[in-house]
Amino acid sequence: MSFNTPNGTRGARQPRAGLMLRWFNQRTMNRLSRKGGKFMGMDALVLKTIGSKSGTERSSPVAWFPGKDDSWLIVASAGGAPKNPA
Repeated sequence: MSFNTPNGTRGARQPRAGLMLRWFNQRTMNRLSRKGGKFMGMDALVLKTIGSKSGTERSSPVAWFPGKDDSWLIVASAGGAPKNPA
């Protein structure tokens, strides 16, 4: 899937995850992996992807919404970054 929307502010960077955010994401992923379900009132899941160049597995907590015909709409926002998430 590709995006046709322009990037946000010119020259802006993807926000770096600080120590607190990394700790919070890890704690959230551990809880979702064990119990699944809702987080902060939204349905959430742990999305695991593999880097196309490095082959490294990465995990991210993301929200999802039920779609038509038992499909899911998965939302990744890159923490409100001006650029679209990878």
